[in-house]
Amino acid sequence: MTCRPFCAPFRLAAAAAAFFFLAAASLRAYDVEVVKPGDVITLRVAPFGGAAGAEATKILTADLERSGWFKIVGSGGDYAVEGSASAGSVQSKVFRSNGTPVASPSASGELRRAVHAVADAIVEKITGNKGIASARIAFISDKSGHKELYVSDYDFFNVVRLTSDNSIVVAPAFNRAGTRLAFTSYRSGYPDVYVADYPSGARRVVARYPGLNAGAAFSPDGARLALTLSKDGNPELYVMSAGGSNLQRLTRTRGGESSPSWSPDGSRIAYASDDGGRPQIYVIPSSGGRAQRVSSGGYCTEPSWSPDGKRIAYSVRSGGGFAVCAVGAEGGGAETLYANGSCEDPDWAPDSRHLIFARTSGSRTDLYLLDTTRKDAVQITRNFGNCTQPSWAGR
Repeated sequence: MTCRPFCAPFRLAAAAAAFFFLAAASLRAYDVEVVKPGDVITLRVAPFGGAAGAEATKILTADLERSGWFKIVGSGGDYAVEGSASAGSVQSKVFRSNGTPVASPSASGELRRAVHAVADAIVEKITGNKGIASARIAFISDKSGHKELYVSDYDFFNVVRLTSDNSIVVAPAFNRAGTRLAFTSYRSGYPDVYVADYPSGARRVVARYPGLNAGAAFSPDGARLALTLSKDGNPELYVMSAGGSNLQRLTRTRGGESSPSWSPDGSRIAYASDDGGRPQIYVIPSSGGRAQRVSSGGYCTEPSWSPDGKRIAYSVRSGGGFAVCAVGAEGGGAETLYANGSCEDPDWAPDSRHLIFARTSGSRTDLYLLDTTRKDAVQITRNFGNCTQPSWAGR
């Protein structure tokens, strides 16, 4: 077998939506109360009735608490939620503390998915902000003995294995609609980029050039991919159609580029490059042009552009591991968001408040959900091998 060269200066990451059909959560036409990050709203979840009421109450309470906006209380509260649930349907009503009705979200389908939809509707109605409970995540796990691609709900239920390549699969990235996944697989013996339909898993090769093909990320409209190719020498940043045509080279450096992440409007791409020595985070127009460095120092990799367009999260070397940091999209001072253990592969949730990342502690790597406002992290995966490189749908 002729060996194709592999050259990657540092780890690649990539950039997340619905498989089961759910009826859209319906809301009554009351005013939305917009609250600011850091505000804590007290909310009481009354036990739901119906055959699946107990389980629905448990799921909904966890979803609302994990959203970061609410403190769940046993009595009183700024708001109260009541409702009922069966195996295929969830109905709820939301009231203010004075009894004024606020919303009547409902959803149908598999119980957990239906409750997630109701939770997101409640978050949006009360706070004016997007929820994350309905969003899925793609990630890599070595549970099978090989690095394979998996998809799960955001709380690590309904886990589905999407590849069985028995080799190495890396850098998954959902399109915004959650209907396709780009990833790199070595199943041919070489690193090639594939696009797979979700949930069927049917795939096609979109980049199989000599050398490295990796780190593909969908543009916000799903029509294009940004990726790293080394076919012309160094690993450089390219853009092409999602089907693999109309290839355009964006960078020409002496270093290597990796981990592209699109701005929400599709006009720019953040990426990591070691052209100046240690890797830093840069931003370049998606149509080509001059790149701007936005990180301020250190060893910086794996950028993720927030859906609201305001911040770029990334990993930076800290001590013997990595910390999760964020910088404004135009540059400026960086903020350390989490630095407990070695934390890599950050990816923004659809609400631009939460990040999911891979944290290594000892010999294990698991996924954690970080509330960037509260600065607390919740472990998502457990006893599922080493889990890395998470990517949200819906962002």
